[in-house]
Amino acid sequence: MNKFKSALIKLSAGTAIAFTGLVAVNTANTSNHVQAATASNQVVTVNYVPGYGIAVWNNFQNGKTTGQYLKHGSSYKVIKSAKDAQGNTWYDLGLNQWIMAKYTVNGTVRAQSAASQSVNSAEAAAKNWIAMRESGGNYNARNGQYIGKYQLSAAYLGGNYSPANQERVANNYVKSRYGSWVNAKNFWISHGWY
Repeated sequence: MNKFKSALIKLSAGTAIAFTGLVAVNTANTSNHVQAATASNQVVTVNYVPGYGIAVWNNFQNGKTTGQYLKHGSSYKVIKSAKDAQGNTWYDLGLNQWIMAKYTVNGTVRAQSAASQSVNSAEAAAKNWIAMRESGGNYNARNGQYIGKYQLSAAYLGGNYSPANQERVANNYVKSRYGSWVNAKNFWISHGWY
């Protein structure tokens, strides 16, 4: 009887191990739709609706939102990317913070262009503000020795009063004296000239 019990226990243990292996193989086979995560050196920028953000998830597959939202226009380094069972690409931002790739664009290019657009528009606005205060935007304006749209000294213009030269000389003057048109505008506001 002891040999029978021993054989029965061994048979039961072997069956349990085989069943566990079968379940493990079947579980592994069902997740074959999901692409393994791959490492990345990419930077992405959130491209959603200005003023709103996208949800951060704790996993790319059957995850839950963390309650955190990433603002439109913000940029993040991608640690790795993966595809879920539906074929959606996800980005891991580290610490199990996942976002859907469809709400992002390449961050390196977009972040630089967004930053330069912001700087360029601020610079252009400040430059225009100064021109309007100095001459009403008129390249032919004169006030004693000061000439043109930016009311530059005739000596600075070197006798060439063309709009192209006025623009070039004004840009060089502001860059060398103030560093930017925004700084020049701030100086003008506090002193009444630049």
